[in-house]
Amino acid sequence: DVTATNGVVHVVDAVIGLPSIVTFALADPNFEILVQALTRDDLTMDFIGLLNSSTSPPTPLTVFAPVNNAFVNLLDELGLSGLNDIEEPTLSAVLSYHVVVGINQGSVTLSGGSEFTTAQGGSLLFNINDNGAGILTDNNGRTSNIVAVDVQANNGIIHAIDTVVLP
Repeated sequence: DVTATNGVVHVVDAVIGLPSIVTFALADPNFEILVQALTRDDLTMDFIGLLNSSTSPPTPLTVFAPVNNAFVNLLDELGLSGLNDIEEPTLSAVLSYHVVVGINQGSVTLSGGSEFTTAQGGSLLFNINDNGAGILTDNNGRTSNIVAVDVQANNGIIHAIDTVVLP
Protein backbone atom coordinates (compact mmCIF):
# COMPACT_ATOMS: atom_id res chain seq x y z
CA ASP A 1 0.00 0.00 0.00
CA VAL A 2 1.43 3.32 -1.10
CA THR A 3 -0.59 6.25 0.19
CA ALA A 4 -1.04 9.15 -2.21
CA THR A 5 -2.90 12.43 -1.79
CA ASN A 6 -5.90 11.11 -3.71
CA GLY A 7 -5.95 7.44 -2.74
CA VAL A 8 -3.86 4.32 -2.31
CA VAL A 9 -1.65 2.67 -4.92
CA HIS A 10 -1.22 -1.10 -4.90
CA VAL A 11 1.87 -2.22 -6.79
CA VAL A 12 1.54 -5.41 -8.85
CA ASP A 13 4.14 -7.37 -10.76
CA ALA A 14 2.21 -7.76 -14.03
CA VAL A 15 -0.21 -5.93 -16.26
CA ILE A 16 -3.82 -6.65 -15.36
CA GLY A 17 -5.77 -7.11 -18.56
CA LEU A 18 -9.32 -6.08 -19.22
CA PRO A 19 -11.95 -8.80 -19.35
CA SER A 20 -13.90 -9.58 -22.52
CA ILE A 21 -17.41 -8.36 -23.30
CA VAL A 22 -18.69 -11.81 -22.32
CA THR A 23 -16.95 -11.65 -18.94
CA PHE A 24 -18.52 -8.27 -18.21
CA ALA A 25 -21.99 -9.50 -19.24
CA LEU A 26 -21.68 -12.64 -17.10
CA ALA A 27 -20.60 -10.60 -14.07
CA ASP A 28 -23.36 -7.98 -14.29
CA PRO A 29 -26.77 -9.04 -12.94
CA ASN A 30 -28.40 -6.36 -15.16
CA PHE A 31 -27.63 -8.60 -18.14
CA GLU A 32 -28.92 -11.95 -16.80
CA ILE A 33 -31.69 -12.27 -19.39
CA LEU A 34 -29.34 -11.17 -22.18
CA VAL A 35 -26.89 -13.89 -21.15
CA GLN A 36 -29.76 -16.43 -21.12
CA ALA A 37 -30.65 -15.36 -24.67
CA LEU A 38 -27.04 -15.46 -25.90
CA THR A 39 -26.50 -18.95 -24.49
CA ARG A 40 -29.76 -20.58 -25.54
CA ASP A 41 -28.78 -24.06 -26.73
CA ASP A 42 -30.69 -24.00 -30.03
CA LEU A 43 -28.96 -20.91 -31.46
CA THR A 44 -27.26 -21.52 -34.80
CA MET A 45 -24.86 -18.60 -34.27
CA ASP A 46 -22.11 -18.77 -31.66
CA PHE A 47 -22.76 -15.45 -29.93
CA ILE A 48 -20.38 -16.21 -27.07
CA GLY A 49 -17.62 -16.85 -29.62
CA LEU A 50 -18.45 -13.62 -31.45
CA LEU A 51 -18.47 -11.58 -28.25
CA ASN A 52 -15.28 -13.21 -26.96
CA SER A 53 -13.56 -12.27 -30.22
CA SER A 54 -10.59 -14.57 -29.80
CA THR A 55 -8.74 -13.19 -32.82
CA SER A 56 -5.45 -11.48 -32.14
CA PRO A 57 -5.71 -8.58 -31.96
CA PRO A 58 -9.37 -8.83 -31.00
CA THR A 59 -11.93 -7.51 -33.49
CA PRO A 60 -13.36 -4.39 -31.90
CA LEU A 61 -17.08 -4.59 -31.14
CA THR A 62 -19.68 -2.13 -29.97
CA VAL A 63 -22.52 -3.86 -28.14
CA PHE A 64 -25.78 -2.11 -27.34
CA ALA A 65 -26.79 -4.49 -24.55
CA PRO A 66 -30.43 -4.59 -23.39
CA VAL A 67 -30.85 -4.72 -19.62
CA ASN A 68 -33.20 -7.23 -17.99
CA ASN A 69 -36.24 -4.90 -18.00
CA ALA A 70 -35.82 -4.40 -21.75
CA PHE A 71 -36.39 -8.13 -22.29
CA VAL A 72 -39.22 -8.29 -19.75
CA ASN A 73 -40.97 -5.42 -21.55
CA LEU A 74 -40.41 -7.04 -24.96
CA LEU A 75 -41.87 -10.36 -23.81
CA ASP A 76 -44.89 -8.51 -22.36
CA GLU A 77 -45.30 -6.53 -25.57
CA LEU A 78 -45.25 -9.71 -27.63
CA GLY A 79 -47.50 -11.62 -25.21
CA LEU A 80 -44.82 -14.28 -24.61
CA SER A 81 -44.02 -16.02 -21.33
CA GLY A 82 -40.28 -16.45 -21.86
CA LEU A 83 -37.30 -16.41 -24.21
CA ASN A 84 -37.99 -19.97 -25.33
CA ASP A 85 -41.21 -18.73 -26.96
CA ILE A 86 -39.13 -16.74 -29.46
CA GLU A 87 -38.22 -18.78 -32.53
CA GLU A 88 -34.49 -19.29 -33.07
CA PRO A 89 -34.17 -17.33 -36.36
CA THR A 90 -35.93 -14.36 -34.81
CA LEU A 91 -33.89 -14.42 -31.61
CA SER A 92 -30.61 -14.74 -33.56
CA ALA A 93 -31.55 -11.80 -35.77
CA VAL A 94 -32.48 -9.66 -32.77
CA LEU A 95 -29.30 -10.50 -30.85
CA SER A 96 -27.00 -9.83 -33.81
CA TYR A 97 -28.85 -6.54 -34.40
CA HIS A 98 -27.37 -5.26 -31.10
CA VAL A 99 -23.73 -5.82 -32.18
CA VAL A 100 -21.62 -3.56 -34.38
CA VAL A 101 -18.48 -5.30 -35.65
CA GLY A 102 -15.22 -3.50 -36.41
CA ILE A 103 -15.59 -0.45 -34.18
CA ASN A 104 -15.06 0.34 -30.51
CA GLN A 105 -17.44 3.32 -30.38
CA GLY A 106 -17.02 5.24 -27.15
CA SER A 107 -19.61 7.81 -26.09
CA VAL A 108 -17.11 10.67 -26.32
CA THR A 109 -17.00 10.38 -30.11
CA LEU A 110 -20.70 9.69 -30.66
CA SER A 111 -22.58 12.47 -32.37
CA GLY A 112 -26.21 12.94 -33.28
CA GLY A 113 -27.06 11.40 -36.62
CA SER A 114 -24.41 8.67 -36.38
CA GLU A 115 -25.55 5.50 -38.13
CA PHE A 116 -24.22 2.01 -37.43
CA THR A 117 -24.48 -1.13 -39.54
CA THR A 118 -25.09 -4.08 -37.24
CA ALA A 119 -23.85 -7.66 -37.47
CA GLN A 120 -27.42 -8.55 -38.53
CA GLY A 121 -27.09 -6.17 -41.50
CA GLY A 122 -29.59 -3.56 -40.38
CA SER A 123 -28.83 -0.07 -39.19
CA LEU A 124 -29.15 1.76 -35.90
CA LEU A 125 -29.33 5.55 -35.73
CA PHE A 126 -27.85 7.37 -32.73
CA ASN A 127 -29.21 10.73 -31.64
CA ILE A 128 -29.28 12.85 -28.52
CA ASN A 129 -32.60 13.63 -26.83
CA ASP A 130 -33.63 16.97 -25.28
CA ASN A 131 -32.08 15.93 -21.94
CA GLY A 132 -28.70 15.26 -23.54
CA ALA A 133 -28.97 11.47 -23.26
CA GLY A 134 -28.27 9.10 -26.13
CA ILE A 135 -31.04 7.27 -27.93
CA LEU A 136 -31.00 4.60 -30.60
CA THR A 137 -33.59 4.26 -33.32
CA ASP A 138 -33.99 0.95 -35.13
CA ASN A 139 -35.22 0.18 -38.65
CA ASN A 140 -38.82 0.19 -37.33
CA GLY A 141 -38.66 3.60 -35.66
CA ARG A 142 -38.46 1.98 -32.19
CA THR A 143 -36.29 3.94 -29.78
CA SER A 144 -34.13 2.86 -26.89
CA ASN A 145 -32.44 5.05 -24.29
CA ILE A 146 -28.79 4.45 -23.57
CA VAL A 147 -28.74 4.07 -19.78
CA ALA A 148 -25.03 3.31 -19.20
CA VAL A 149 -22.08 3.98 -21.47
CA ASP A 150 -18.49 3.00 -22.03
CA VAL A 151 -18.02 -0.33 -20.29
CA GLN A 152 -14.64 -0.93 -21.91
CA ALA A 153 -13.59 -4.53 -22.50
CA ASN A 154 -10.48 -5.94 -24.15
CA ASN A 155 -12.39 -6.57 -27.38
CA GLY A 156 -14.81 -3.69 -27.51
CA ILE A 157 -17.27 -1.61 -25.57
CA ILE A 158 -20.73 -2.08 -24.06
CA HIS A 159 -23.49 0.51 -23.86
CA ALA A 160 -26.54 -0.61 -21.86
CA ILE A 161 -29.96 0.18 -23.34
CA ASP A 162 -33.46 0.09 -21.86
CA THR A 163 -35.38 -1.31 -24.86
CA VAL A 164 -34.70 -4.25 -27.16
CA VAL A 165 -34.28 -2.82 -30.65
CA LEU A 166 -35.70 -4.88 -33.51
CA PRO A 167 -34.39 -5.42 -37.04
